[in-house]
Formats: sequence, C-alpha cells, structure tokens
Amino acid sequence: MSEAVTLKEWLDNHHITYSLRKDVLVIPGFGRCLIQENYDHIFKQNKDGEAVFNSIENISYLLADDITYIVFPFGCRWFYVDIRKDLLDLQFQILRYVGDSPVFEHKCEFYPLGIHSGYELLNGSGLLKDWCAKTKFLGYNGLSVADRNTMAASLDLQQSATEKGIKYCFGYSLTVNIGKDKVGVKIYSATQQGFKNMLRIQKTIAVDNIETKEINLIDFLNLADGNTLVFDKWSGHWLTDNKGILQDFITAFSGWVFFQVDTTEYRADRIDSTLLQSQKAYFDNFYLGDLEYYMNIRPVLIQDVYYLDKEDWKTKIILNKIDTGAAHEQSHNQYLKTIDELYNEFRSLFSDRYDDDVFYDMCESTADIIENATAAYDLSDNYAPKYDMTPQEQAKYGNTLNMFHQLIEEGFKKLVPEGEEERYRKRVEYEKYVIESTDNIDYFLIQRDELNWAQENGILTGIGRGSAGGCLLLYLMGITFIDPLKYDLIFERFLLPERAGLVPDKVTIMAEEIQSSDYFELAFENGKILLLDKDAELVVNRNGEQLIVYADELQEGDDIQFDNCDLLHTLPNILQYENSIHNQKN
Repeated sequence: MSEAVTLKEWLDNHHITYSLRKDVLVIPGFGRCLIQENYDHIFKQNKDGEAVFNSIENISYLLADDITYIVFPFGCRWFYVDIRKDLLDLQFQILRYVGDSPVFEHKCEFYPLGIHSGYELLNGSGLLKDWCAKTKFLGYNGLSVADRNTMAASLDLQQSATEKGIKYCFGYSLTVNIGKDKVGVKIYSATQQGFKNMLRIQKTIAVDNIETKEINLIDFLNLADGNTLVFDKWSGHWLTDNKGILQDFITAFSGWVFFQVDTTEYRADRIDSTLLQSQKAYFDNFYLGDLEYYMNIRPVLIQDVYYLDKEDWKTKIILNKIDTGAAHEQSHNQYLKTIDELYNEFRSLFSDRYDDDVFYDMCESTADIIENATAAYDLSDNYAPKYDMTPQEQAKYGNTLNMFHQLIEEGFKKLVPEGEEERYRKRVEYEKYVIESTDNIDYFLIQRDELNWAQENGILTGIGRGSAGGCLLLYLMGITFIDPLKYDLIFERFLLPERAGLVPDKVTIMAEEIQSSDYFELAFENGKILLLDKDAELVVNRNGEQLIVYADELQEGDDIQFDNCDLLHTLPNILQYENSIHNQKN
C-alpha cells in the first residue's frame, strides 16, 4: 500500500468490525474512538515546553463521553492512541487486530504453520507478539513459526503464544541433501524428544555444515523421532520421481509425512509456473480420490508468510535487497490470510475434481500437526551452566560458594587501596548480595576460568568489556582490570537488583545461627526440617494478606517469603545440616 487510504478502506482491509457515527468510530470489543483526520501536527508543546500528542479535542470531554481512543492517519497507515494514559507517555499503535474477531463464511480447524518471523534475518519480518495477535484476531487457535535454518524464534513463540492463550508448536525449514538432489522440507516437533532432535538438526546445519547449510539424508532420518515431516511445495516432482525411497521417510517419522500446498501467487511467471507444476505433479501422482493418498502422504495447507499484512509486501523486498542485492521469490500475497481468502485461492487454482472436502482436509492436516504437539521449554528453572570444580579446588574451597567468597577476599587484599577498605567493603557486600541472589556465582567462576585458560595459553585478552567494567567483584576476581570505584562506575549498569526480585523490607532474612532450647521445627515438603527460635519473625502471605508473625504462630498454608539469596544458598545448607540431626518429619 503505497498511498494513504481512507479509514473505511483501512478498516475493511484489516477485517475490523465497526460502525461510524460522524466523527466517532465504534469498534465492538475495543471501544469508542475519535476520528482525527484533519490536523496540522501530531505533536504540540504544552505549557512546560514538552512535546505531547496534539489532540484537537479536549481530552476530559472525550473521556466524559466514553471516548477512550483517538485514531488518525500517518503516512500510509492508521494509528490510535489510548487517551486514558498520560499525554507525555502515549504510545502510537497501528490500528489493527483490535475488537471482536470477524465472522467468516468458511469455518474449519486451520492453523497457520508457515510463519517466517523477524528472526529469519533479512527475509522474514514481524514481532512474535504481533503474529500471535493477528492469529488470534482472525479466529485461529494457534500457529507455528517455520523459519529457515534458525530456531531463534522458538522461546519467543512459546511465551507470546502462551500470553495470548493460543496453541503453538516449533517448526523449522531446511534443506536435505539426498545424493545429487537437494530437497526442501519443514519439520514440526510433536514431542520433547522431537524438539531435542530438532535442536540437533539445527546444530548440524548451523555448526557442522556451516558452508552448505544442509543435512545429509542419513543424519536427518536418524533425528526424525518425535517430529512431523512436510515435504515443501517445490518438491512435487522429486516425490514423484523417487517413490522408491519414501518408505524410509515414512518409517523414520512414524507415518507423519505430508506435502505442503501453498496457493500463493508470485509476481514472476517463471516462479509461479514452477510452483503450480510442482503441486500438480504431487496431486496427479499421489491423489487417489475420496481423500485417499498414495502411501498416505497427505497434503497440508501451509502458506509461507513473511509479513503480517498485505500492505507490508515491500518489507521482504527491502530486506532481501539488503541481504543479496536482489529480492527472493517476490509476491504481494505472502501475508497471514483469513480462512475465506485461503478458500478463494484454493478454488481459483483447483479443478472440479478436487471438491471443497479436499480444502477442508488440507486445513485439518494443520490441526493434526499442532494440536497434539507437547514440546516446550521448561521455564520453571535456571538452566545456566554450572561450574565444575577441579579436585584441587574442591580440596581448597569445598564448594563453589566458598570459592567465590575466598577469591573475592584474595582480590580484596591485593587490589583495594590502603585506607579505602571500608568504602570498598560496602560495595563488595552489596554486589555479592545481588550476584548471589540472581544465582550468578557459577557464571562468574566460568568467566574467570575461561580468562585464566586464555592467558595461560598465550591468547590475548582485553581489560574488560561494556557494563562489566562497573562490577567491583569482576575486578577483584581478575576477570576485568578496571577499578570501578576509581572511575565512579555504577554496578547497576551491569545488573539491576530488581532483576533478582529483591525487596528487602518484604521478605524474611535469615540471621546468624543462635543457641536456643526453645525452638520451632519447620517441616518442608521435601522432608527437610529447619529449626527456628520461637521468637524468630517471618514474613508470610496468609489468605492473600502479607503478615509478620513469630515462628510459633505459623499456620498451615502460610507462604513464607524468604529472601532469594537465602533460598539459593543459606537455606539448602542449613536444611541439609538439620536433616542429618532430625530424621523424622513433624
């Protein structure tokens, strides 16, 4: 879309349900919006000289009339702002994917499985949160990203889809080297094992075969377990000419083998013809009639989409030209379409031999692929690498926590200027608390180990990089060579305490051990026991209310708010010690 469009055209193009009442736009499920079409400037200065959004109407009057948004054109798009927010903090949002989902003529289970996101650099585009927003807005119940040669989008996909309450599965586009042939495929992880195998395939392509960016047939088949295979839309002739080896794929993928159908029209006749001939070859040789297919290799409707909306078609061309100087397989239709648009494309390409049931069957194949997919990242734990102590280090320090503390003390004695000990000690204790609370001890030890190995093997190292220069502990451990206190560098640029969830006045802080005969036994779910003096004060959440109670006032169901540093380091050691004394659970 190279020129500005009217508001009505914009709303219709984006399938937004609406009604117009003079200068007010009403979007069910979203709200009432003032149409601000004629204005001189988007911003104006307030009385303090600050730039604020230039509303042509009094905001308080609009809010009193239940108008909460202003919509306005800018460039070739329409935007909106939420005027309930501070005028200094208004965010411009593109007017799309808002309000009630539109109603379409055709209804079936379809999931877009061919999304190419911005993680497919210089080819795909769009943020995952926007792909998920449009997917849900169009009434689809889930999606998959099938970026080529990268799985960088996978975690973002899981988080964005989960936030929107829609289904997802991990996809991946790649090339398999089969003898003299190079065959394009997509795979979708169905199980956790499949996801692990997909990661191994990615490693083979991106690391082991970096020059060709391919995987050979044997390696590919050996990593098939738990994944679904889709031969891509260009492979129709290859499938027809190589039926003899297809059983190997069917066996390796436990029968989960499909052929991709894509009804997108390309601008170049040569490309368009090649695509249509490939898909015709598949249907001529594999379709047996009555929704039966040779070797049960079924078609699945997967459109490769590289930009969110139709007007974004130039995005892919610009990205491709930055990459190689030329655009790849240009099309103005590689956007996420409605089910009615998909049906109309199907009907325009397929003869009467292929009735509507074929279309619905191809849509249902997308559901077969994604609905039972269970692969996911486990986000309940920190999977950062752990430092492996050498036997000598174990003998000297005992554990990584003690090693961390002693290395800091060794550096403190060597590097802190005389007479400055108190100032440096205050900074050390502050940084230690944050680093321990964020569970970064092993990270520090690993960095130190890598640096020492490089120096011992004649590899040049720098004095420090980026925000690391603000961390005194890194300096004391010999990882950086910049004294941050000498140059007034702040630790918070390296790591904000808030990232550890640190709220010292709202958590229980463990004190030093005391001798007490009047104690309370606190039993944990894992069977370990903590001994607390009866007068120990604990912060607890009880029935949604935060309270400070004595140990002997604890009730069943109380959620004790322990400090994160204590949870990670202090409590495990105490509990282990106490458990060795008390072998029974109270």
